Amino acid sequence: MGFASLSAVMLVCGDLHRSLRFYRDILGFRVTADAAPARFDLELREGIALSLHARSGLLAVRPGSLQLGFCVDNVDAFLADCRHLEVPIFQDAYDEPFGRVAVIGDPDGYPIQVASPRAQS
Repeated sequence: MGFASLSAVMLVCGDLHRSLRFYRDILGFRVTADAAPARFDLELREGIALSLHARSGLLAVRPGSLQLGFCVDNVDAFLADCRHLEVPIFQDAYDEPFGRVAVIGDPDGYPIQVASPRAQS
C-alpha cells in the first residue's frame, strides 16, 4: 500500500464564502467545483489543489493545526499587497539561508507561509 500523490489539502472554514474570496481573489486560486453551501474545490495550477469545506458538527478541526506554504516572486511586495488588502500578517518578512520568508493568516486563522528564493549570484 502506498500513496501515489497528495490530491488536495482540505480546510474547514467558519465562513465558506469569506474563505473563497480570500483564496480566489487574493491568492489567485480558481474554482474548479462549486458545491456550496458545503464545499468549494480550488486549484492554483495543476497539482496544487485546495478544498474549502463548511464547518459542520462532524468535523472538529482546530484552525492553525496546519500551515500552508507557497512560493512567491517577492515576499516584500507580496506583504505590501497583503497590508493594502488588510490580510493579517502573523510574522513579518525575515531572511533564511534559502531566501526571504513571511507568514500571513487566512480568514479562519490558518497560517500561510510565503517564501521567495534568494537570487542566485
